[in-house]
Amino acid sequence: MADVALRRNLTEWLLMEFGSDKVLVDPEDLYVYSFYGEFASKRHANLVAVLRRLSKDEERRLNKIAEASKVRIIRTGDDWQGEPDGPVVIVDSRTPSSRESLAERLRLMEQAEAEGKRKLKESTSLPTRLVNSLRMTDAFRLRGLDDPDNGYCIMQSHYDGVETYSSKGRLLFSRGLLEGELPVTTKLVDSLYTCTACGQCYSQMSLEGFEINNAIVRARSEVVKKGVTPRQAKPLVDSIMGEGNPMGMPAEDRAMWYEELAEERPYRGNDILYWPGCSTSFRLPGIVESTASIMEEAELDFGLLGEEEGCCGLVLYLLGLWDEATENASRTVESLQGMGVKSLVTGCAGCYYAFTKVYRRLNVDRPFEAHHTSQMMESLVKEGGIDLGEQNGRYVWHDPCDLGRHCGVYEPPRNVLRSIPGLELVEPPLRREHTLCCGGGGGLMVYDEVLAGKVAHQKLLEDLSPLKVDGVVTGCPACILSMRNASRVLEMDIQVLDLAEVVSRSL
Repeated sequence: MADVALRRNLTEWLLMEFGSDKVLVDPEDLYVYSFYGEFASKRHANLVAVLRRLSKDEERRLNKIAEASKVRIIRTGDDWQGEPDGPVVIVDSRTPSSRESLAERLRLMEQAEAEGKRKLKESTSLPTRLVNSLRMTDAFRLRGLDDPDNGYCIMQSHYDGVETYSSKGRLLFSRGLLEGELPVTTKLVDSLYTCTACGQCYSQMSLEGFEINNAIVRARSEVVKKGVTPRQAKPLVDSIMGEGNPMGMPAEDRAMWYEELAEERPYRGNDILYWPGCSTSFRLPGIVESTASIMEEAELDFGLLGEEEGCCGLVLYLLGLWDEATENASRTVESLQGMGVKSLVTGCAGCYYAFTKVYRRLNVDRPFEAHHTSQMMESLVKEGGIDLGEQNGRYVWHDPCDLGRHCGVYEPPRNVLRSIPGLELVEPPLRREHTLCCGGGGGLMVYDEVLAGKVAHQKLLEDLSPLKVDGVVTGCPACILSMRNASRVLEMDIQVLDLAEVVSRSL
């Protein structure tokens, strides 16, 4: 390691010369930037500081400092052979990947994949087929990237592109924390919790099983185990465990806004339990009415629990409160099992994700089927259970992270929308597993509501506004609330609708 006094003097010199806004010296920043190379597998041991976005004049001044102090300057993206003996300063002059650059990268990757398939079909010999097959694998495609460190993260741009708040930074913190290399600091916690857990960072390259979002959520559980639960989480925990919802509302008020429907359709061992979820029940009751009208039109035997419904507890899991999440999941399953529930349908992407994926991770068995309303509606359309009339307009389907990337449900909602005569379905450049997050997930709304709002604004302005559509349709109440609020603030004339609201209009 470089001499402590030398490092301290060099740090002070750099701060005095360039200012704290351009010089990163916090241990957390140095930890992240010290790793480089493919999958951050290499590390600079003697990193003293990181300098960002220097002008040409500042670069000349830095060179003079380097000559005087014998410090080694390394620029991000440089592939150095061997570790310098003395202190190292990294100059980060990169611009984080933009939505446009990611879309172009994905276009080229899709083009290369199509070309690879063509060559594979034309292969005449076994060796040629093997080579062409290898060229289509994720690992081969990753090796062809110019800069494997600089992946796209929707949150990074809100932190001026600093790697500490990138997917790379959060994954390194997760690994370092789980391996006991890092203490739980305020900045580490802030980095881990200012993530929507959307999963886009790993889906960019289609790496099966390489789910950075799950690693981050796992690290959050370690943070909580060490007694550092974010203060924003306590009232939410008390409300879910006490009242069965994260809104702080009395349990008896859950069905207040669809009281007649709940009374007309109480669950009494029906074929289907319709589970609206907390956000839909308390803040979007119109979706409950629309979904019920579709199920009634199809003459389905369904019922609602009303005030007895409770919370799926996904937000507890996402915030790292795994003990509470497990207790809530066990209580929920036990209750539903006692009622004889065999099939559950929900319009909440978060609830669907919790029931189909998260409960299993918490070692809680689910003795009933769980479906998203988009899957139910697709079946009804295919089987002739509902006839849909004409509805004109241009609409885009927004893939909720919990429904799409996390559960792989992409086609059902699109098939439903395509079945509506007169409706034009528009696809954005970043779609399906590459869809931009709206900011409403991962517990970010609980941890930092202002930041979540900024992400929603970015979603509307950069991703949806250029499409010139009449509305955006989705299957997640968190996405709806996030984008509706953003559209009001931005004064954008765009509808944000649940799939059930669109379908019910065509009945």
